[in-house]
Amino acid sequence: MTSASSKDQLHVSQADAGAVAALVSALADLTLVIDDGAVIKEVFHNLDAQSAAGISAWSGQPIEEVVRDSSHPTLRNVLRRVRRGHDTSRFGVSHILDGRRDLPVQYAALKIGDDGKIVLAGRDLRPITELQSRLLASQQSLERNHRDLRKAEAHYRLLFDTASDAIIIVDAMNGRIREANAHATEAFGLASGVGLGGRKFSALFSKPQKSTVQAMLAGVLASGTPMTMVLPGGTSAPLSLTAELFRTGDLKLVLVRISKPAGAAAAPEMALDALVRNATEAILVTDEVGRILWVNESFLALADVPLAAHAVGRSLGDFLRWNGVDQDVLLRTLRRNGRVHNLSGTVEGANGQAIGIDLSAIAMPDGVQPGYGFVMRPHPAEGRPADPANTDLMRAAENLVEMVGRVPMKDLVRGTTDVIEKMCIEAALNLTENNRTSAARALGLSRQSLYAKMARLGIEVPEDDDW
Repeated sequence: MTSASSKDQLHVSQADAGAVAALVSALADLTLVIDDGAVIKEVFHNLDAQSAAGISAWSGQPIEEVVRDSSHPTLRNVLRRVRRGHDTSRFGVSHILDGRRDLPVQYAALKIGDDGKIVLAGRDLRPITELQSRLLASQQSLERNHRDLRKAEAHYRLLFDTASDAIIIVDAMNGRIREANAHATEAFGLASGVGLGGRKFSALFSKPQKSTVQAMLAGVLASGTPMTMVLPGGTSAPLSLTAELFRTGDLKLVLVRISKPAGAAAAPEMALDALVRNATEAILVTDEVGRILWVNESFLALADVPLAAHAVGRSLGDFLRWNGVDQDVLLRTLRRNGRVHNLSGTVEGANGQAIGIDLSAIAMPDGVQPGYGFVMRPHPAEGRPADPANTDLMRAAENLVEMVGRVPMKDLVRGTTDVIEKMCIEAALNLTENNRTSAARALGLSRQSLYAKMARLGIEVPEDDDW
């Protein structure tokens, strides 16, 4: 008695190899009929047109010529086992397309008839390979991001714990402490190692002070501007609290710095510091090379910088531009003359927005660290154009008048000549879209003269501009 499965096997073994391959090709991506000499006799495929252009030429070629060398041992072993009547599991080979591209295929082999022909029914593995490559790249990217996050967290923790100030981070919505460094624990007279996380911030203060502290947190949350207050200490030393709001994701947090005031003798200095810190004009202080040392809250709002630490230590030129004058000229003028009035410029915010300003500056040679102070006021919303050349010339003339009698005439002429020459060259370059040949012609200069002046004045033009 013959079972149904054995009848099917008998029927397939006696069938024509080409007919079987045509039938199998309806389900497979690539089907090959190979004779007993391992030569491809017929090719059937359901591949895209780009791949099919190379595959159509396979007929009549030995199969090893269209397979990568690395796949030859696997292919020979499978063909040998199939001809001997052994069962074979699925196996993979890599075909060659156009002599360079790979076509990975997973085949199943079936011997047809007694003439040694074998049908290979294959599945295109490129979609799976591409998906695996994407998964691997995504996994590697996640691992890199995780390592970077751990490094950033370690750096943050080191800076937070070693900061000289007592710092507490409070959740602005519920008033509970999220983070506190060791100095904060010491400031409240608590034992070392006592954790403050999860406590109500107001609970650290005496009963009469709780309402004041809660009002400070509410005021910072409502206004978004920093607040400073001094709380009497009673039996202990008074505490100075400075709170400012910042955001991280959906959280609104308050950064509270805690210090002990210097005492009654320092009250005028504290009042002056509060006046400058909370002035409506944007104020910043730099060292002698233009590196920012201190900024007030108005400058942070003007430059859209969340914390003063994000501005301190950076170059003045990272935030400020002056119409027609570069930073070196401005600082050199300040060193020589002591001050500059009503200079027009722009503040470039962290969000990419440029805001026009009027700026005055003064040299500060006295003190622990010599430097410069800058006071800025933004132009009105309906104000003047951002780069008014006539206004700059009028202000330059006003500065000249103020410096007469204090600076030798030859120094005045030299300095103002550089400013005017730079303004003229920059205007000509803007007019000619940075074509230096046309700019030299417009200024009535030779190209060599223009190059020399640009090099002396520090004017740069992108290298890829054509002549």
